[in-house]
Amino acid sequence: LDDGEKEKLRLVIAGGWDERVAENVEHFQELQAHAKRLGLESYVLFYRKVPDLERNWLLWSCRAVLYTPENEHFGIVPLEAGVALRPVIACNSGGPRESVVNEVTGYNCESDPALWADKMLHLLLHPEIAKQMGETAVKRVISNFSPNVIIPKLEDIMYSMSARS
Repeated sequence: LDDGEKEKLRLVIAGGWDERVAENVEHFQELQAHAKRLGLESYVLFYRKVPDLERNWLLWSCRAVLYTPENEHFGIVPLEAGVALRPVIACNSGGPRESVVNEVTGYNCESDPALWADKMLHLLLHPEIAKQMGETAVKRVISNFSPNVIIPKLEDIMYSMSARS
């Protein structure tokens, strides 16, 4: 990227903040120090507490959503990103393996920063791919995870469990 393109970019790290949790405070301080050490502090924005309206604006304004937790349970963030027509770059473990279809609605990546950077750059340089992934993501969320789909599945599970007992 040339300097003009770089000036337009921002990495927004949002949510997941509870000042009562020592790990949150420590991790936030580590991330700030790391950005500063790399000379990137003006390119990284931290939003520790994000109201719903602001979260929605961030989702609708970004090129892609990075979902970084490893071995995370299902997680709602990839679905929220899909509804906002955004692809997700996620860890290739846990819940995102179900909610993110690799190379279709985003990317499931191993824990390799260079690989994540490559996928981020790819979506940045190819907005049409990001757009297509986002359009596919919202269709997938609606067809697989909407209440009209999930509630009957849950009911079936509950009925089968009660029939066994």
